[in-house]
Amino acid sequence: MAKYVIGLDGGGTKTELALVDMSGELLYTGVTGALNPTSEPESPLKTADELKRIVDADCMAICAACAGVADNERAELVKSALSNIYNGRIIIRTDGENALYTALENRDGLALISGTGSICYAKKNGQTVRTGGRGHVLDDGGSGYAIGRDILKAVIRAHDGRAAKTALSEALFSYLGTDDIARITAKFTSSGCKKADIASLSKLILQCPGDEAANAIIDSAATELFIMARAAMDALQLEGCHVALMGGIMLNYPMIASKTAGLIRSYDKAAACFLCDRSPAVAAAEYALAQLK
Repeated sequence: MAKYVIGLDGGGTKTELALVDMSGELLYTGVTGALNPTSEPESPLKTADELKRIVDADCMAICAACAGVADNERAELVKSALSNIYNGRIIIRTDGENALYTALENRDGLALISGTGSICYAKKNGQTVRTGGRGHVLDDGGSGYAIGRDILKAVIRAHDGRAAKTALSEALFSYLGTDDIARITAKFTSSGCKKADIASLSKLILQCPGDEAANAIIDSAATELFIMARAAMDALQLEGCHVALMGGIMLNYPMIASKTAGLIRSYDKAAACFLCDRSPAVAAAEYALAQLK
């Protein structure tokens, strides 16, 4: 194989990887498990173990971008794990740095991300700011996790008679193969339940168009994402900027992306919102390549 670099885009559910040759040609893309040293402390070692089957002497650099590595200790966990299987150049970047590079390259603007979690990054004249993304226990509004959690809450409340019946109940019961609320509650409150397990329920919102509870969850998600964007715009006094809508929720849930964009444009009519489907893993690889030149 020709000489190449590897880019990793780590997330709470999966990690995308890309191999790019020294001319910038994409050679390979793939997916491994989660890479987040904060929510999944064992994930750096697991990711390194997965990479062993790919990395060889032709690998010139690895750029790993993921959440949690703004903390030097956690960044070192990722770097140390990769060092176990590779002795070349290893670059560790935050998911925010990589998101801004992926979506905007050298332009000013925002990267508003909603996947398993959610976060917003913004930059202007070299200055950067982050809003949101403080973890699913305290934050992550508008994320896949928040949507899944709100679906569970809506179904439980409807079951108890604390809220009106909702089509989300049948969708959830069908997906889980049970309508036993006690079992469902136990499943999603057990110590073995991961953030990604609850986030995976978010897709049920697509099965219930017009449902009052589903619409309320969609509106709440869009509002939370807009609030993150607005705070970042205000912090850097950004006006008429590019706003990249990124992550699985933005790309696969058009009603949430469109509502979020509408709220942003109602705040700043000149804001240029766009869906960004450029691969962050490829962008990480291209960044690694640029560092070698």
